[in-house]
Amino acid sequence: MNKLLTNCPLFKGLEAKEIDEIFNEIFSKVRIYNKGYIIAYQDEEVKNFMIVVEGTARGEMVDFSGKTVIIEEIVSPRSLAPAFMFGARNIYPVNIVSQTDTKILQIQKSEFIKMMQLNEKLLVNYLNNVSGRAQFLTQKLKFLSFNSIKGKLAYYILNLAKKGELKYVVLPVSQAKLAELFGVTRPSLGRALREMHNDGIIEVKAKDVKIVDKRALVELLK
Repeated sequence: MNKLLTNCPLFKGLEAKEIDEIFNEIFSKVRIYNKGYIIAYQDEEVKNFMIVVEGTARGEMVDFSGKTVIIEEIVSPRSLAPAFMFGARNIYPVNIVSQTDTKILQIQKSEFIKMMQLNEKLLVNYLNNVSGRAQFLTQKLKFLSFNSIKGKLAYYILNLAKKGELKYVVLPVSQAKLAELFGVTRPSLGRALREMHNDGIIEVKAKDVKIVDKRALVELLK
């Protein structure tokens, strides 16, 4: 497992031998969760630093209409809610659900602090990770602030196109998956894409998207 952890952002730059030495000094445990199991509930206190070492989990929340919105997928070997380990409200901001049968490495907070004291690289990696998560969540909140599906699509496509610098982009996921990420139905997403295509804003062929009218695309953000 420690060889796998060399690919985890927290252990970036460390050899498997160094990771072995660190884990010889601390207590940790591994838990297995079946597909669909809620690993942690929204507003539950974060007591352990957790890393997905096998499988996939996802952060999701239920909006006021009862619709489930996927915030992020977490694949092995990445950590769960690293930015919420500390602070006055160190609670999970969303439900963490196992998307597949998932193996989780758990490290108690006191043992995690001990880890940070054992190796400076770990501390720097953790701080960089937390900063990156804060930036990601800021972007995600901005995305969710768009009420219309077209607004969400415009923001998503422009980000894929590096703020519109590129003319062609490829959707990294299927339209069904995209609808799930947006918290909308697949037909509604497809209809919005067709309307944007027919209005001459974009051209869509399967996963290939061409930005035809960047100005009109930006207008959908307003």
